[in-house]
Amino acid sequence: MPPLKILIVDDVAANAKFAEAVVRHLGHVPLLAGNGEQALARFDADTPDLVLMDVMMPVMDGIAATAEIRRRPREREKWTPILLLSALGEVGDIVRGLEAGADDYIVKPVSVPLLAAKIGSFARLIGMQEQVRGYTRELEEWRAEAKRQASLGAHVMGRLINPEALRDAAVHHFNIPAETFSGDLICAARTPDDVLHLLLADATGHGLPAALSAIPLAHAFYGMTEKGFPLASIAKEMNAKLKAFLPADRFVAATLVALDINEQSIEVWNGGNPAALLLDVGGGVVQEWPSIHPPLGILPPALFSERTETIAYQEDCALLLCSDGLVEAEDTEGRRLDRAEWLAALSPAGPRLGLERLHARINAHIAGTETQDDISCILARVPTERRQAPRLGAAEAGREKAREVSEWRLELSYGATELRYLDVVPAALGLLCQVQALQPHQGALFLIVSELFNNALDHGLLGLDSTLKGTDGGFEQYLKSREAGLARLAGGRIDLRFRLHLSDGGPALDIAVADTGAGFDYAPYLKGDGNPLDPGQAHGRGIALVRKLCASVAYTGRGNAVAVRYLV
Repeated sequence: MPPLKILIVDDVAANAKFAEAVVRHLGHVPLLAGNGEQALARFDADTPDLVLMDVMMPVMDGIAATAEIRRRPREREKWTPILLLSALGEVGDIVRGLEAGADDYIVKPVSVPLLAAKIGSFARLIGMQEQVRGYTRELEEWRAEAKRQASLGAHVMGRLINPEALRDAAVHHFNIPAETFSGDLICAARTPDDVLHLLLADATGHGLPAALSAIPLAHAFYGMTEKGFPLASIAKEMNAKLKAFLPADRFVAATLVALDINEQSIEVWNGGNPAALLLDVGGGVVQEWPSIHPPLGILPPALFSERTETIAYQEDCALLLCSDGLVEAEDTEGRRLDRAEWLAALSPAGPRLGLERLHARINAHIAGTETQDDISCILARVPTERRQAPRLGAAEAGREKAREVSEWRLELSYGATELRYLDVVPAALGLLCQVQALQPHQGALFLIVSELFNNALDHGLLGLDSTLKGTDGGFEQYLKSREAGLARLAGGRIDLRFRLHLSDGGPALDIAVADTGAGFDYAPYLKGDGNPLDPGQAHGRGIALVRKLCASVAYTGRGNAVAVRYLV
């Protein structure tokens, strides 16, 4: 520790010299003043570390000077001890000096060892004070850095979500952060064929560390949803990304959902989150999807299961997703809300009002407590009305701006091995939509290609019967049969050909899909005006939509070859 600056205040020169000698002997720097007024001036000018103050002095005595020093503003954030030296040794004199702000009192005549010991004691206290001030500065720097990191984290989380997608009329959500901002991630997006994908991710911890874990999830979710990848592939990719860069003690609980109102189906992958709940119009639970997988980022890709659970629904309902912050939220007495209590807040209100009531109920429950985890909820409306035509705003705008295009061809061929593990339609659309003229038509093209490809795979190679979807529990059985058939597929091939060219003065895309299977009876679906034979049935709508979108649709052979023309 550097030597102290010690202010010696005494009007008697001999006393001042005596104190100065002791101070110098101890290795410190003496500063001299002859009365209280001079002491104040030197105190302001030289900022001493310690003051040795005589009591009885002319002009201003030591008691008044001590009181004045203590009234000085604490701009330096520094405590300066004052040691009074006086021939007045009565208890009342000592009390008066301490009450004025002195830290200690020595009665004259002063003993050299005692004075040295007092200075040494104050030197240790001043050293400790400097240590504390150093720690305080570090804490202030860390606090400032924490604020900067919180600001960065809030910015990152704000950019990770797609505000436009979360304004989807079917999606309602809220988040209650445990810190400045939440580390939970809520995402919503639609595939090119208008299937609504939802993600609720809850990373270990909260704040910035949780936000860092969520970055690759958001990129994978939005990028793969936009390209039309299925839910299982998105979950698999997310897990692989997290496993590649997260430390072993970090992982992300996640619920992924695909809501397809055209197929009237709900598909769920839940790894580590509370059960996803399907609620009827009265708020009753009609289906739940508990976690059957570990959270993302724990298992290596070879051991990860992307298996999803899918059901068909027949009535208007709502889907509730939540993080474990909702389940574990405690009030001031440590009591948690049970499921019946927060479900009661949802019933019988609609999704938007119901979620607002649940939000208010949770806020009232945790009022006055410090929440230990972020609380997030999504409530999505699940209607029964089926889509009769895709959203074509972008495609129609693209046709109006269509320009002359160069002829372009693409041929793809997939055997049984590739069909078992590749997501063919998103891969093909990724290549198609690299062509600038086709980019505005991504939604319509996705619907066309997926319908034609799925017919070739499901009916041509796997021999599945779509009428099964219309039976009680048939949709789930159809999906299980498809999964089993695909797993044992040993032969067969599907070929896809695309040709972009000028036709009748405008650009057109010819699409041909052929399979080596037995085909299917396509004739009933080509009758009429392109509307489904029965709008309420669970099959046959896809070909009707393709006929509405395309200028021509032609099946050949046993139904295992089809060619369509789409006007760009």
